[in-house]
Parts: sequence; C-alpha cells; structure tokens
Amino acid sequence: MVPEGNPKKIEGIGDLVRPDVLFVNRQSGSGTRILLDYELTKAGILPERVTGYNTEEYTHMNVAVAVASGAADTGLGIHSAAKALALDFVPVTRERYDLVIPTAYLEDEKIRLLLETIRSGAFKEKAFAMGGYEVHETGDVIDQT
Repeated sequence: MVPEGNPKKIEGIGDLVRPDVLFVNRQSGSGTRILLDYELTKAGILPERVTGYNTEEYTHMNVAVAVASGAADTGLGIHSAAKALALDFVPVTRERYDLVIPTAYLEDEKIRLLLETIRSGAFKEKAFAMGGYEVHETGDVIDQT
C-alpha cells in the first residue's frame, strides 16, 4: 500500500531498501509477515536493510492507516484495506485460497447454504467490489478423491 499517486514511485520489494522509504510491517507470525520475509529472502534483502521493518501493526487496516496518515511511506497489506482508505496498491504476489470440505459433508444443509451463498452473483459482486479478490472460480467444487 502506498499513498495516492505513489509519490515515492515504489514499485516492489526492492524499493524497501531505499533510504527515502519508511516501511510499516505486520506482526511476527502473521501470514503477511511470512510473505514479506519470503519475498525479502527471494530478493536477497536482509530485513535490517528495511527502515521500519521492526515497526509492527496487527491488522491490514492499521497498516493502511499508518500509510494514509503519513507515519509510513508503504506497508504490505491487502488491496481492500488500501481501497478503503483511498490508497494506491502495488501488487507483490497473488494468493489462492481454497475451502476444503470433505465429500461426506457436501450434502449437509449448512454446507449447501454456504456454497449457494458464495456462488451467488450478489456475493461475488460484493467481494469483487472490495478490491483485490478474484471470484470467477468461487464456489467451484473440485473433486480430489
């Protein structure tokens, strides 16, 4: 996440080591922090080279608030949090999430209602409108038996 207009022209993980960039991080152990550490390692960047690496927030929205308020120039978080505060968003990666349901439960009324809901146009429209969510496969059942 970056301020509207991306004034420091941050384009990716490599820009976090620039001396003019102040980063705000997620807490140790969070999925976002694990992703950041993975991306830093992949880029050959030591965490201590990132100014603000040890400044931690506990939610995506807290990171967005830090960027929106000017307390940080950038922070890793989800697109919907950036969108909620009118921030710009520079994608780092894509993540896929699957809901695993044992076949024996597919006919359970609660599971059928869940699938009906997430397959609905209204649900997909709202998820898509939040920003950052791809919904074209949402609700598909993939038999892996």
